Amino acid sequence: MSKRQTRGPRQKSPSNNRARGGSRGGARGPANSPKAAMDRYEHYLALAQETARSGDRIEAENYYQHAEHYYRSAAAIAAAAAEKTPHA
Repeated sequence: MSKRQTRGPRQKSPSNNRARGGSRGGARGPANSPKAAMDRYEHYLALAQETARSGDRIEAENYYQHAEHYYRSAAAIAAAAAEKTPHA
């Protein structure tokens, strides 16, 4: 096989989002404040409840797990912020 002949179409390597844009935390940006994390918690909780009412238990559980993640994130961010502030 000569240098000009190819064995097939070249395949792109999978894109790495971290290399292009850093840690984004999803399409809505990072949840780096307790308010942002609680907003996401409420968003996923509403999605979970709506999906559960429609009868899709698997998808509802997925949304409940996302909601729990953001609830725990909000608590961790708030606890870290409380440690940094001096107590009066």
